[in-house]
Amino acid sequence: MARGTWADFASKFGFRDGETVEERDEKARSLVIVKLNSLPEFNQNRIRAVAYNRPGVHNWCLIILLPNPGNKTDDQLLNEWTANKIESTQLPDGNYDVEQIVEEAYHELDLR
Repeated sequence: MARGTWADFASKFGFRDGETVEERDEKARSLVIVKLNSLPEFNQNRIRAVAYNRPGVHNWCLIILLPNPGNKTDDQLLNEWTANKIESTQLPDGNYDVEQIVEEAYHELDLR
């Protein structure tokens, strides 16, 4: 039971191209999203992390970072992104460690 990394959640090639995704990775993704969206850097830069279940043969368990200046819902943002009306963005600069956030999410799952 290997733990995912930020690169796994951020790339269609993550989790060995999707071959090693487990149920706990999906649960960890939800925790990572909550933690990212609570960061001041995300709020200040109006960025929202959203879950995206990518269709196709690659990794489906993704986190997409989207600009959200209008405080839209996750569904609204994903609809705009999939319609190519907005582009994804990068992690904002700040005083946080995204790998540590991912690690904490898996640790919380291990304690349950």
